[in-house]
Amino acid sequence: MPERTEEARRFLLGLLELVGEEKGTVEVVPEEGRLYVNLRGPFHTFPTDPDFREALAHILRLFLRRHGGRVALLLDVNGKLKAREMELVSRARELAERALKEGRKIELEPMPAAERRLIHLALADHPGVRTYSVGQGNKRHVVIEPRK
Repeated sequence: MPERTEEARRFLLGLLELVGEEKGTVEVVPEEGRLYVNLRGPFHTFPTDPDFREALAHILRLFLRRHGGRVALLLDVNGKLKAREMELVSRARELAERALKEGRKIELEPMPAAERRLIHLALADHPGVRTYSVGQGNKRHVVIEPRK
């Protein structure tokens, strides 16, 4: 995967230069099962909203696919998604302990599929609790409950 990291980095650096964000930098780190790509900088003209970020991730996936097959990746801007992941994992572990202590299930707020998946993975090996998702559409959420 090292060649993929360099391809991704060069592609995004070229894109940043093209849109006038020369001060931006690109960090690409191989993680288990994916590339973590973090755009860093004081972006002025480069939109950083979630829809734009996801569209850019899609373009990067298409570019990398043309140069060697599918690649799973997380495209982040200034580390915000990574911080959110760490916050969710920490919160999931705290809520798992609370569910055990109180002996009851705890329902989390509705969240996107990627965040629900992160919580399921964070607690998959926890011996005392199980997780599952309930609800439909934008009301779908994770439930953490003690194992019986």
